[in-house]
Amino acid sequence: MNLSNKNDELVMNNSSKDDKYKIGAIISIIGALLGIFLVYFSFLSVYDTIMASELAEGRAGGEAISEGTSVSEFVMPAINDIVLLGGALWAVAAFGFIKKENWAWSTAITANVISLLSFFMLIPAMSRGISPVYVFVFVPNLFSFALLLKTVRKIDTNIIIISLIAGMAYVMSFMNGVAATDQLLSGGDNVFLVGQRLSWIAGFAWAGFVIAILNKKSYTIQLGVFAAITALIASVPLGVVNSIEEAKFSKFLYASVLSLILKLIFFLPRGNNLITEWVKE
Repeated sequence: MNLSNKNDELVMNNSSKDDKYKIGAIISIIGALLGIFLVYFSFLSVYDTIMASELAEGRAGGEAISEGTSVSEFVMPAINDIVLLGGALWAVAAFGFIKKENWAWSTAITANVISLLSFFMLIPAMSRGISPVYVFVFVPNLFSFALLLKTVRKIDTNIIIISLIAGMAYVMSFMNGVAATDQLLSGGDNVFLVGQRLSWIAGFAWAGFVIAILNKKSYTIQLGVFAAITALIASVPLGVVNSIEEAKFSKFLYASVLSLILKLIFFLPRGNNLITEWVKE
């Protein structure tokens, strides 16, 4: 498959083109080193400690552990694998920038978005007072996101704002899937069983939207509308049930609020035209 197309070319003038490829290569090399070696080391250094702590106390993520099973036992290895794949994509992006390939930008953005899932690896450690070593993966990836958008390629400020909101929806939706799993392990309502998988699908759909809008893909709005609707289907019932049970505003609803904001942007003429024109440039 040919990954190069006119919408995937770096927007840069001839005099600075080489410099921006160099910056992209440096960012990607650092991302690869952190996303492979540091992630590998971090998992080995904290996983057993977190498991022992959660099982000893009988609670994980605020929920009681059922039959000696913690959600972290399944979620941490899965997320760690995804972040390692992000590191591998960073290495591919570095190769692309060094070879001055047009597809380097899109590969770097994909690697960046995937690597931001390292945020979830901070939560079990911080909740247990264990050193959150994954912060040294997550924080550099935040800076990398900003550098890629403002240095390697000039992205419209409004598009960056939309991307950031979608990025938060991505994180919140994925977090809902993890929290729903927690609820299920502690004997929660079947509504959590429905929302668990749909939340993860919505999360990955939002991740795909961020990648699509930054790469000016023709299906950007369609994917965004799908992500918003899926997130609302998944998170609203979870939020309502959890709010009733806890007698307070549920954290499950954060994904709903963000998705509703983005859905309005897609439907309102100004927002729709902004994205449509951006994708067509």
